Amino acid sequence: MRQNFLAVSAILLFAAQSTLPCPAEPVSIAQSMTGKWYQVERSNWSQYRNGKYIGLTHRETRTTLTAEPAGGRTSRFAGFCYVLEETLRDMRNSAQGLDDVHPVSFILASDGRMTIKETDSGYPRLRNFPLLPADPVVPGDRWEGESLRIIDPRNSGKTTRMPIQVAYEFVGEEQYKGHDVFRIKAKYATRINKFRKLRSDDADLESATGTHDIDILIARESGAMVLMLDIQDETFFYADGSSVRYRGSTAVFGEVPAPVDRAAIIRAAAPYGVAEPSRETFSLRDTPPQPGKKPSGEDLPAAGREPPAVANPRGGLPEDAATDGASAAAPFMMEETEQGVRLSLRDIRFVADSADILPEEAWRLDAIAETLRAIPGGRFLVEGHTADVGNPAGEKALSVERAERIIRELSRRGIPEDQCIFTGYGGTRPVADNSTAEGRAQNRRVEITILD
Repeated sequence: MRQNFLAVSAILLFAAQSTLPCPAEPVSIAQSMTGKWYQVERSNWSQYRNGKYIGLTHRETRTTLTAEPAGGRTSRFAGFCYVLEETLRDMRNSAQGLDDVHPVSFILASDGRMTIKETDSGYPRLRNFPLLPADPVVPGDRWEGESLRIIDPRNSGKTTRMPIQVAYEFVGEEQYKGHDVFRIKAKYATRINKFRKLRSDDADLESATGTHDIDILIARESGAMVLMLDIQDETFFYADGSSVRYRGSTAVFGEVPAPVDRAAIIRAAAPYGVAEPSRETFSLRDTPPQPGKKPSGEDLPAAGREPPAVANPRGGLPEDAATDGASAAAPFMMEETEQGVRLSLRDIRFVADSADILPEEAWRLDAIAETLRAIPGGRFLVEGHTADVGNPAGEKALSVERAERIIRELSRRGIPEDQCIFTGYGGTRPVADNSTAEGRAQNRRVEITILD
């Protein structure tokens, strides 16, 4: 699998071979991005623990950004970083689980230097890279600069800021996918300077050794990194005597994404009686207040079980009855969020305590699929939610299973699974009062965001 991955990356990178004659005059390379940007980082490594090979590791991160001029030859970037679950193989052809979402915001100078002025989420993991040359260059010219990596070798949540000294060489100009690009080579060693460690760094991580050999393609027009292939071999040593080694490659692909046609989404949803999207009133990480407490006594369901079903005029055995007239009339709600247009299946009815969808909900899934088809090639975030019944672990697992089930149902209706990523939050993000049957029905939902 790693060989296949390397082969594909090498073809993309080294087959940008419609090489143009090198201009006689030096060229200037500078970052001047504006608008939308989408970047995917995929790592395929052989992993060793204490010198013993334990298998392949695949990590993937997807980032959506919007850039605007910030004055003084700088650009302000803001967006979201979607960190996918670590797997033992490349899962790019199927729906992938989401580990976490991190809002990102930074200022990028024309030479690639990054400044984070707001709360640092730990992303991007690689900063001030690549550093672009201060002066015009010709093939063979070299320069150096200090960049920064945020590392977490054990994937434990304990990060360390690791400065790296990078050597660059300008190779020349060529074409990639019909666009003029500059090729740059870079190299750096993996080292941890104990005298530069911060209190917030992982105290158990003592030292590291390794090498990185990198090929980079930079868009001539915007200075954006459109492709990077990093061949690496590095080992990290801990205070308890253990070590972690990763040997393999990381590929980064960047592009201007196709714009999401909001008018097309609204047109596709209109025949189903879905109103135009409203702006959500709480941010990504806020939890709306719950006006009441959980019911007590015999009304409280046993831990780990959903509340019992009640009668519903639409038939079937729903878990709770929905009373909201608008949601009963339309198959889903549309909302405008920071991440994109969200289609919310409120009171989606499953068999109690399972991910099996009741047959009479099929028309709602048909409507969702028809709406998503209005965005060919779109990227969709599917998030499951349950009512809070006092079993966080069980609710979390069930919400993930339900998100996966929705993806499978959409796949049956022509939406490719590889366009979807998914997660579940259990009952931690309610939108209604959890103390009533009506509120629990609204909280029991699946949300599909069409990512910008």
